[in-house]
Amino acid sequence: MSETVEKFILVAAEISIVLVACMFALGGIQSQDAAVQAAHKSAVNEERRLFTSLEITEQVTYTGAEVLQSIRQMKALDANIRVVNQYFYRSDDIESIDVSGVDLNRTYTVSYIRDSQGKVQTIVFT
Repeated sequence: MSETVEKFILVAAEISIVLVACMFALGGIQSQDAAVQAAHKSAVNEERRLFTSLEITEQVTYTGAEVLQSIRQMKALDANIRVVNQYFYRSDDIESIDVSGVDLNRTYTVSYIRDSQGKVQTIVFT
């Protein structure tokens, strides 16, 4: 065979090897992208299931002593507290608050009033 034909065959073989390598690389990139997309979609679905399943199904109750403790900690809680019809504001002086309306022998149910960002504004004991 002539020298030019041999060179042509070598160049054609090199080009086809480069093309095959590029095709494999492109296929690998596409499969990695698909794996990343699947992992992202799975994480998003998992987060949605996590947040929608965190609801409390039973009613939470507090004793009168726990209500008094909440009133003592209302500055740390950064929330107002309402016990039946008696209001306690976080700006009140804790030492001068009259808590005689809180029945220590009673069990209270609790609910929360939140602002638009979800921060607790008022804790309601009924």
